[in-house]
Amino acid sequence: MTPTIFLALFIALAAAHVISEGFKFMPGRYFVKPLLMPALAMYYFLSAEAPGAFMLAAIGFGWLGDIFLMIPDPQKTRRYFRPGLVAFLLGHVFYIVVFASYVPGMENFPAAAWLLLVPYIATGAFGYRLIGPHAGAMKKAILAYTVIFVVMGAVTVLPMGSASPAGVLTAMAGAFVFMVSDIINAYNKFAREIPNERVYTMSTYLAGQLLLVQGYLMY
Repeated sequence: MTPTIFLALFIALAAAHVISEGFKFMPGRYFVKPLLMPALAMYYFLSAEAPGAFMLAAIGFGWLGDIFLMIPDPQKTRRYFRPGLVAFLLGHVFYIVVFASYVPGMENFPAAAWLLLVPYIATGAFGYRLIGPHAGAMKKAILAYTVIFVVMGAVTVLPMGSASPAGVLTAMAGAFVFMVSDIINAYNKFAREIPNERVYTMSTYLAGQLLLVQGYLMY
């Protein structure tokens, strides 16, 4: 099978999932969500000349986080949110490993590109300021998660000068959108419920995951 088939499948599943969330069609949500990251993983696996275990692990932990966060929690105990948070945290760590592998090639890194780190740092600080005061006992965990996702965003800048600029910018956009998704989700959990939050969280999350993978493939 060609990678294009799995890319089309991922996009179709993503659209079906977001529409299901918008209409609160739970059967659609529970059927489609577990299929999203496997479709993206297959697209990456078939597209890459030498598929990397760390990239597959990053996508895989995203899948695990998806599973935890789709488990119903009508009492709002957040007991599934915690392992989901850990899964996404590990996914970010593996993305950091993937993009940090370009550090040895940074002799060609443009000095002005350091400015590209600013949006990630500013977004992380803004997100923590919004969520931290409401996180209670999980405040330290949210701070640690914020640091990790800021680092994840920042390392996507490192290949600038040693990889395709279009690929680097695509991966950077993916990391940024992924951060926005995390902030929306955490704000909804800890600060204030957002109407149709899952639509915003999942659309940005899925776009972020796809752009990270696509950017890396363009290197």
